[in-house]
Amino acid sequence: MWQLNNLLEDIDYMAQQLLEQGILPDSFYKSSFSDMQEAMKAKSRKDRIQDPYEFAMSVIQ
Repeated sequence: MWQLNNLLEDIDYMAQQLLEQGILPDSFYKSSFSDMQEAMKAKSRKDRIQDPYEFAMSVIQ
């Protein structure tokens, strides 16, 4: 039961954070949870793993 309560509060906390960014709770709660999980763990391009070939080429130049 504790884990379920924590999960529900996590979801509500994400909705709260998005509300601060201007996204209405209605939009948040109508999206699928798996889509929301993917969105929350997305990284900016600078934080993603770089293409090894492109990295090698940038070092050579």
